[in-house]
Amino acid sequence: MPRKEGFVVKPKNVLIIGAGIAGLSAASYLQRNGYATEIFEAHSVPGGLCTAWKRGEYTFDYCIHWLIGTNPETGFDVLWKELGAFQNEDGSQSQIRTFDEFTRMEFSDGETVRVYANADRLKEELLRVGPDDRKEIEQFTEDLKTLSHFRLIVDPEKRSLSNRLSTSLRNLSIFLRYLRHLKTPIQEYARKFKSQAIRKTLLGMTPPDWSLATLTMGLGLQHTQSAGYPVGGSLNFARNIERKYLSLGGKIHYRNPVEKILVKDNQAVGLQLESGEKVMGDEIISAADGHTTLYKMLEGKFLTKTLQNAYTHFPLFPSSIFLGFGIARDMKDQPKMLAIELDSPLELPDKSVHPYLAITIRHYDPTFAPAGKTSASVLLNTWNEEFWRDLAGKNRHAYEEIKKEIGNRVIALLEKRFPGIRSDIEEMDISTPYTVQRYTHNWRGSYEGFGLTPKTIMARFPKTLPGLSHFSMIGQWTTPGGGLPPAGLDGRNVASRICRQDGRPFVT
Repeated sequence: MPRKEGFVVKPKNVLIIGAGIAGLSAASYLQRNGYATEIFEAHSVPGGLCTAWKRGEYTFDYCIHWLIGTNPETGFDVLWKELGAFQNEDGSQSQIRTFDEFTRMEFSDGETVRVYANADRLKEELLRVGPDDRKEIEQFTEDLKTLSHFRLIVDPEKRSLSNRLSTSLRNLSIFLRYLRHLKTPIQEYARKFKSQAIRKTLLGMTPPDWSLATLTMGLGLQHTQSAGYPVGGSLNFARNIERKYLSLGGKIHYRNPVEKILVKDNQAVGLQLESGEKVMGDEIISAADGHTTLYKMLEGKFLTKTLQNAYTHFPLFPSSIFLGFGIARDMKDQPKMLAIELDSPLELPDKSVHPYLAITIRHYDPTFAPAGKTSASVLLNTWNEEFWRDLAGKNRHAYEEIKKEIGNRVIALLEKRFPGIRSDIEEMDISTPYTVQRYTHNWRGSYEGFGLTPKTIMARFPKTLPGLSHFSMIGQWTTPGGGLPPAGLDGRNVASRICRQDGRPFVT
């Protein structure tokens, strides 16, 4: 602790709302830069929506399928190394898995399309399916190769000027191509292809009104194997970051939801917890749900027109009905991700309609199930979170019965693709948008904030609010598209900014 004229200088106290990846990241970097930090989290575990849970012998994982920064290709590996994201409790490093096949589409007419990670193999597969689309297929796969070379300078303070300039120039040509994808909706792009199977593959992987870039950037990173999967999954990933932070002397107060951000003379000065307790701080960072932060904790007093417009008009990532299955069957011969086109769409009581059954078969993570068994999940997106919230509030018995009914209907559909699987299912657990809201407080149960249409994907929100000092807001609601990399980087950047404004060198 620094001293001045013989007296101990008390470090600045920073209070952080939310122990998701953004909150943990901000706290970790601030703690190592001499600040005293405390995180207040409503849930009992870290990670927010980067989570998983146990049911019997099985682990059901809600979040990570692939993660930018699992190797040095993107530059993001620096961030995860600094945060200790791959350093396990036993001292080992998380094994990173990469895959030849990104996903597989099986259509009701019997056609199968394998979406390979390697762009050249993908080109061969798409040419097999749609030989008349050669020109578009070649352009598409060349775009993926170009986008695969994107590099992010996470640590500019450690790079030379020439290194930063060369990276920026290399990224410029990539960005120009990326910009074209940003402005193109998937449904408009899909119409360029004559092959119905290719059109359905594109539209089956991404909502039709979303930007093409949401698909091509992810596929591009698969080409260079720059976005693998850390064995241990989402909660282990969050626990690793939490453990690093705690080792630096930080504090996390679980089951301590924040009711209000205390403001005096247009300065954030502390937090009022739901228990009524008030905690005072020198800096306040909200890494919590954006709507709750702005409209509840700050009572709508510091809203800008831009923020009002976003929370009124911007589309959101959907919420979901998540079905986890513990299956007494070795399924290593199956693809890791599979989308099955149904003979007739699955219609649910919340009025959502599902033409595909999207299945994740996590045979690639041995920590999720005993040997010879498999943890799998089905995700059904829905934008009708009101149905689930109202039902759970008014009639909990009916809520549970509807969940069971959906589970049985999904199992019947799985039985068609995997005969006999019903008798092999040992565990089943179902979460709904109400579950998401109950545990993470995410507005409308959205799992990644604002959706990625060509309009919204270019939007950026300031990390501070005009008229309110000593306050920052970070996380998925400040960066449309959300996700773990922007969340982790947000934490690093806000810590760097606070150090800069206090005249401190930023150390990592």
